[in-house]
Amino acid sequence: MLALYLEAVARRRWQYGSLDCCTFMADWLIANGLPDPMADRRGAYSTRREYRSLIRSEGGIITSCARRFKAVGLFETNAPQSGDVALVLAPTRIGRRVVMASTGSICTSPSMRAVVAPDLALAGAPLFTIRAWGFHG
Repeated sequence: MLALYLEAVARRRWQYGSLDCCTFMADWLIANGLPDPMADRRGAYSTRREYRSLIRSEGGIITSCARRFKAVGLFETNAPQSGDVALVLAPTRIGRRVVMASTGSICTSPSMRAVVAPDLALAGAPLFTIRAWGFHG
């Protein structure tokens, strides 16, 4: 199921609010039968500025994900498995600079993470995991 989801994502165009790091994780959870952790944010942003404003209003991406994932039944894990979701540090282009920033991902193995980005679409790499959440019993 994960491979099919990632194949479908690879055919889509990255866009804030429809395919970004947050919707990437949320849509995967929905595909697995869980409630939408972003239901109240769908359609609320379409630009980087709007996204950042909403994330800041929730205390940042780590706080937002922790609260939202707990609300839909996920548990935090130190041993993420394929299909779990995680926040990772990934290279991100901001203007002409590339910086390491927190971004949402889906675990494709215990050490590999799939991420979406404006300039790469879908990519996989062994990125540093900040926090991870599981839903597999």
